[in-house]
Amino acid sequence: MHAIHVLLRNILISLIVLCTALFMWLLAGIKFDTLKIANYDVAGLYIKLDKKLTLKADHVVIHKNKEAPAFHNVRKTLERVKYLLTFFEHIELQNLVFDNNTMKIVFSRDYLLIDSKEYRISGNISHDGSLLKATIPILNIKEHNLTVSGKFTYDLDRDILDTKGQFLLNDISGEFNASKERSQITFALKSSEFTDLRPVINRFKLAEAVRSWVLDKVEAKSYRLLSLSGKGSIVKKRFKMDLDALKGEALFSEAKIHFKEQLAPVLAPSFLLTYEEGGLYFDLHAPTYQEISLKGSEVSILGLRKPDTYLKLKIRAHTSFDTELQHLLEAYNLVVPLKQTSGKAKLLFMADLGLKNRYQDFFVNVDFDKSDLWLKRFKLPIEKGNLQYKQGVVTLKDIHLKDALYEGVLHGKIAVQKKKADLTLKAKKIALGNKEEKFFVLKNKTVPFTVEFGNKTVVTVPKLHAQFINDKNESYIYLTDLSKIKPYLTDPGPLEEGGYVDIYTQDHQTYTFNGIMKRSSCFLYEKENECKTRVPFEGRVTAENLYFYAFDKRFYYNRAKARVRLTDLNIDLEKFLQINARQKKEDAGAQKSAEEGKPLIILGKNSQLRYGEYSLVTDSYDVEVKPNGDIKALGSSSGDIIKFSKKGDILSMQALRVQDKVLHPLINFKGLKDGRYTLKLSGAPEGTMKGRIIVEGGVMKDFKAYNNTLALINTLPTLAILQNPGYSSEGFTIEEGVAEYRMVKQDKILFDSIYIKGTSATIAGTGEIDLNQKTIRLDLAIQTARELGKLVGSLPLLGYIITGGDKSLTFGLQITGSLDKPEVSTSAAKDIFALPLKILQRTLEAPKNIINR
Repeated sequence: MHAIHVLLRNILISLIVLCTALFMWLLAGIKFDTLKIANYDVAGLYIKLDKKLTLKADHVVIHKNKEAPAFHNVRKTLERVKYLLTFFEHIELQNLVFDNNTMKIVFSRDYLLIDSKEYRISGNISHDGSLLKATIPILNIKEHNLTVSGKFTYDLDRDILDTKGQFLLNDISGEFNASKERSQITFALKSSEFTDLRPVINRFKLAEAVRSWVLDKVEAKSYRLLSLSGKGSIVKKRFKMDLDALKGEALFSEAKIHFKEQLAPVLAPSFLLTYEEGGLYFDLHAPTYQEISLKGSEVSILGLRKPDTYLKLKIRAHTSFDTELQHLLEAYNLVVPLKQTSGKAKLLFMADLGLKNRYQDFFVNVDFDKSDLWLKRFKLPIEKGNLQYKQGVVTLKDIHLKDALYEGVLHGKIAVQKKKADLTLKAKKIALGNKEEKFFVLKNKTVPFTVEFGNKTVVTVPKLHAQFINDKNESYIYLTDLSKIKPYLTDPGPLEEGGYVDIYTQDHQTYTFNGIMKRSSCFLYEKENECKTRVPFEGRVTAENLYFYAFDKRFYYNRAKARVRLTDLNIDLEKFLQINARQKKEDAGAQKSAEEGKPLIILGKNSQLRYGEYSLVTDSYDVEVKPNGDIKALGSSSGDIIKFSKKGDILSMQALRVQDKVLHPLINFKGLKDGRYTLKLSGAPEGTMKGRIIVEGGVMKDFKAYNNTLALINTLPTLAILQNPGYSSEGFTIEEGVAEYRMVKQDKILFDSIYIKGTSATIAGTGEIDLNQKTIRLDLAIQTARELGKLVGSLPLLGYIITGGDKSLTFGLQITGSLDKPEVSTSAAKDIFALPLKILQRTLEAPKNIINR
């Protein structure tokens, strides 16, 4: 026990002596040339104790620690700094080597200097209990040319760090502040104005496409970081940024944005670039493109943290949808085949453009003001309306059209790749023509149509069976069924049941056309009644005139001269004028215009002129139709003159000494052959027409009443004397004659007197023909010549014959029944005297000088 006591006493005394000696050495200062302690290799070490320790070393090597640096060690490191400040008064390490990095560390009193290859930091640091305070006048991160200065405080007990100061990055200066509370870290910074954006952008890990777009396509004279703030937390010894909380704003001044290489840049006096929630947003101030205001436009880069990062454009403009804006769209391969030549439109161009892939999506919205819009060569006079483009399709919505010619609302779609538009016009009105007169009027109808706009523009209107083609300077109009447009023609004219017409122009001044019209009725005919219901026609139209030809140019109309020429073609003048007058009765304005216009001249050659029931067979004629409907006509047939006129409701006709071929169609009777005839006719066709026919020579034969009369004579021996040279199969030879009659409402013909003087007999009488009932009733007195009367003077007196004082013989006949099968019978002698007195006087007493010419 004594020995153990002595050993412990000696050891304790030795330790006290060693500690006293070490303390004395520290007071005097200890110096080691080399020293190896744990992971540290030290050369030129000097330690001295005054009130606090002084540590110097020429060279210190710290072998790499297995523990990686982490934010978890910040607290531990700052605690060590606290002890450093507590126990050391001066530290000077000239060459401290750690992980291939050489640094210099100097600490004297409260001053700290750390200088390495990566950074240099100097400043004052102190502690007050658990609170560390530091003023860092300089922190230079050499690789990034970043210099920071500021202050920080750290509460070791509460684990709260606050720091703020200034920074200088290349030529960018600014302010920052940051704080750490336990595992939560927040920071914020801003800068003054600078001119080079690359040092900032290069600090962020951006996709090359995004980095290139921001740096290469966005230019500015100067930049300023207004704010950059964020927060994060220490998770598993690492700092994890809360990317959703990261926000920033930068001001770009005198900016240019190059959206496409082939486009002029968008200019803006300034714009605010904002970063938040993974997107960059460009808030443009007073942007312009080619001096066009783009006020309200937006640019953003979205999905920066996602694989499908894309550029989003919202370009707005209120200007004409003209060439410059078209170039903007075409740069993105967007072709909107519309051109605005007047007015303005509110344009919204939206585009999503992939920056990491080839994704593209476009949308165009245009709200038009009053303007003129052209779909190639198809004009749209717009009051207002909307246009949208998406995925190669242009949609027209509520396009209100208003023009002198048409008005309505247009809807439809335009397939850009197919170069075809399917449109529908809800037409309030379509009226084609000049200011004074419209020839086509369509109201309150829905009209679908298509427009093809490839090398040529083709407009097809199925409802009207119409197609319009414009090929460079050539235009074609095809109307394949004229009956489809007839309901909308103010004056269908000769158009009745359809047909077609093809129209062509090279200069839009002169139009040529050809086609066929189909009709159920007609005013043109060949021979006597061969109606031309299929009318082939051709012609041309100029601003001054219309030249219209039909039937291989046998029908010709010149509008400027108001002249129609017919050759080898017959015309029904009444029907022709009815067609022309139809619109005049319905439109007072048209009537007024007609009354002030030129008279229509109709010239005919080898042409029959018909008016209602009357036909004029002529070699040539000249007709003047006045605007009020009055008519003057003069015709010639083998030198014979025919006059025809109409004034108001009164129709007059004169045929002077004409041949039988001219007379027959005028009176609708072919029983008079050869000879010469004069016809005088006047009156109202709808009332009573009075007529007189004067006969000079000729023969009467070959009609049913004559044939039946001849048959009766052959059965009566007492009348056989009339057969030669009077009544016979060769006809009744006429020397002279006259018939006066009245036609009542085109229904009845009343013969007031009939007088025909032949070589063997004279005929006189009256009667009536009912055209509706197709019946006839004629009472006739036939007187033989006097020399023939002597031969029959000894004949017994019969009941139907009377003998005159000059030995003449007179008998009576009655023709009654249907026109197709008339009955002829003798009348009693006493009935002869029932004939009008003047007829008896002419016939029985003085048959001379009875013809009034």
